[in-house]
Amino acid sequence: MIVNTKEVEDNDFNIKRSAEELRSLSFKDHVCVGCGICESTCPVEAITLGDVGAIVRSDNNQAKIAIAEDKCVLCGLCSGVCPVDALYFTIDNEPISEIESYPKYTSSVEIDDDECIYCKRCETACPREAITVARSLPDRSKLVTGEISIDTETCIYCGICDELCPADAIDVESAPGYENIEVDTDKCVYCLVCKKACPVTAIKASCRICSYGDYDIKPEDAVTTGNVFIDDELCVKCGWCEGVCPTSAAKVTKPFDGKLEIQQDKCTVCGTCVDICPCDVLAFTESSKPGEIVENVSKDEEFCIQCGACAKACPVEAIEVTRTAINYTPTKSKAWIEKFEALKN
Repeated sequence: MIVNTKEVEDNDFNIKRSAEELRSLSFKDHVCVGCGICESTCPVEAITLGDVGAIVRSDNNQAKIAIAEDKCVLCGLCSGVCPVDALYFTIDNEPISEIESYPKYTSSVEIDDDECIYCKRCETACPREAITVARSLPDRSKLVTGEISIDTETCIYCGICDELCPADAIDVESAPGYENIEVDTDKCVYCLVCKKACPVTAIKASCRICSYGDYDIKPEDAVTTGNVFIDDELCVKCGWCEGVCPTSAAKVTKPFDGKLEIQQDKCTVCGTCVDICPCDVLAFTESSKPGEIVENVSKDEEFCIQCGACAKACPVEAIEVTRTAINYTPTKSKAWIEKFEALKN
């Protein structure tokens, strides 16, 4: 006897079947990019892609896909072909991604800690906010040293040094009956701006680094350390991190190879593709002058994962996504091979 149960919570579904083995399929709505690959792959047509509005607008309460519980046979194909792992399929509580006999994409993202300088360019560029860089900066006092003093008998508390200090290290208070000046040596970089600007030469300062050179700084004291965290659930292997990394510390392998083409003569510049793209590949061309009408959509194909969400959503069929290669692990199952290879256009 096969029993199916369905639980719906926060736009997620969880379908289970108990027989000789326990099979379970759940859906992560916040991970789904709306590519429709699961819909086109399902052998029993149990999956339906939701409206474009539900996919591109986070405030929409509709789920991105719907699944017909009475049709689903829990074969796991939808989970296997999903390029962003939005469909989670298990057999006896073990994910099929960890079962050797089931094929899986060879896509990956890695950041070499030995090469990373923790500049945060990858964190800033990631369109899915999947990267977090935690860094520990060097102790500034070990990098910049010097001396500074203020002759309070000469100082007229004009506040010029306070306003000019680039490090915001000087605080001047001037009120009837009360005058005070303080220098925060933890902030001071001994640039000597205050000394040069003081109209009454009340400030004495010197920079040891400038006077004696960099030889007294230990190289290890100038190193920024840290860690890079990648949220595998949100990462779509688009390659932005690799593209912007100045030290080639990031390496990305995509699930698909292919190309993206836009027929500009058909495009109405509605912006649907721009909104739905999970990789920030598509954008409106920049206007050269105020009031200029944008006439086409530009693409940065280097970061495209050929998911096809843009083509699926385009109301005038102006976009064509072609997958020339599907990168997945070997399998003996002809059914799975056929489904993976069918993703080629």
